[in-house]
Amino acid sequence: GPAVNSTTTVLIRRSLPELLKGDSAVLECAITQLSSSDLYVTFQANGVDFPEKQYVDVPASKGPHLLTRRFSIPKSHWKTDNTFTCKVNQGFSNSLVSSSKVKLFGE
Repeated sequence: GPAVNSTTTVLIRRSLPELLKGDSAVLECAITQLSSSDLYVTFQANGVDFPEKQYVDVPASKGPHLLTRRFSIPKSHWKTDNTFTCKVNQGFSNSLVSSSKVKLFGE
């Protein structure tokens, strides 16, 4: 069956340890209720994918998985009006975008 299904949730958030350092912008994508499969995670700025794909091989197991991936936002994208999301992709047709969005700077 598909790894990304109706119970899968995708959340994006600032990475707290990185946030405390000050001079970095690291986002985390947390995926829950994921079944075993090959997939990849991409991050977006204003709905446009960054070229870097993070490939993940989710091992077979009885229960659902929790997966977290981090991404360092390039300084060229450190703008107050940029909104970031992450997307989990399985194959060419099955994908799920984070239900939440984050900005690097306070709204």
